[in-house]
Amino acid sequence: MQKLFEPSAAAPSAVPAVLPVNLAALTAEQLADLQLAPPAQLLIDCRWLPLPHPLGIGHFVTQLLQLQRPGTGVWLCNVHPVLSRCIHSLQLGTMFHLNG
Repeated sequence: MQKLFEPSAAAPSAVPAVLPVNLAALTAEQLADLQLAPPAQLLIDCRWLPLPHPLGIGHFVTQLLQLQRPGTGVWLCNVHPVLSRCIHSLQLGTMFHLNG
């Protein structure tokens, strides 16, 4: 199984690294691991996300909402403008931090 969170030896432990997490290929086991032990900051690199999403934007948003836990900040990095507009149209911009 691919490890989703491997701290870099060069990076301070207080600063999480941006990891390429492909939510379209996230297995149930990986999702369960994230839900059982959610990190304080979950950084999702969206540059790997195909647009339009093969399963629809609703599937992607559902996965994001499943990862959202109290005390966990979800940061979306390298967000495509189309995805950004969809998230803001769904009024989810306050739940997730977007970084173009």
